[in-house]
Amino acid sequence: MSSDGATGPGRRLRARAVHRVTPDAVGQRVSIRHLVVTGHGTLPQATDVVGRLLGYEDGVLALIDRRGQLALVDEAAIVASRVIPPHPRLPPEPADVGTTEHPLARDAARVLLLDAADRVLLVAHRASPTRTVWTAPGGGLRPDEDHLTAARRELTEELGLVAEVGPQVWHRDVTFTYAGVHLAQRERWFLARVEAWDPVTAPLDDPGLIDVRWWTHAELEATDAVVAPRTLADHLLTLLRDGAPSAPVDVGR
Repeated sequence: MSSDGATGPGRRLRARAVHRVTPDAVGQRVSIRHLVVTGHGTLPQATDVVGRLLGYEDGVLALIDRRGQLALVDEAAIVASRVIPPHPRLPPEPADVGTTEHPLARDAARVLLLDAADRVLLVAHRASPTRTVWTAPGGGLRPDEDHLTAARRELTEELGLVAEVGPQVWHRDVTFTYAGVHLAQRERWFLARVEAWDPVTAPLDDPGLIDVRWWTHAELEATDAVVAPRTLADHLLTLLRDGAPSAPVDVGR
């Protein structure tokens, strides 16, 4: 039982753990134990990630491992963390990456999910303490994972949703900052459809992910919210009118 009397696997782990990594540790090598949900409806499980801390902003930690893989960790899910020394035998994690001069290159997949009324599902990311961006569900590829596999996985992890995904309809290259890390992201967008789905059931299990909703084309055209890509409304209208393109379309930033 934890000190406040709450029970459950996550609370018990927290009661025995110490979180020592702070934003001052950016640039250092750290070890993080945190809780993750391995499947929709399952209990959180503790897992470990080790790497160089590239960013720590607005409750999200960004680490890079020696393979160059980026990991994002929600501060609220951490059960133990510490700064650790370099490994005595293995090569170090990349150092000069994730900066304005050297953004971290990352391949990603997103799902352009439409319902029977031709609404598009977008998720809101808190990109920084003062900036929220609405875009399609998706994220970075894991090692040895192709874009289509990543698109399906991200749809399940973020939304708890299984759908037929494909074909690829769009692509874009974009540079942006997330959790204090500068990323140069190469995205492939895949089309998927569902008859109906209630976003209230979404687990929203990614760090920085704060909201999800359906949007009509008219709402996208009228909104003052930040939407990515900026031309999403125009390209969505073309897709709804003409169907999936014969080759993926560059939708810009």
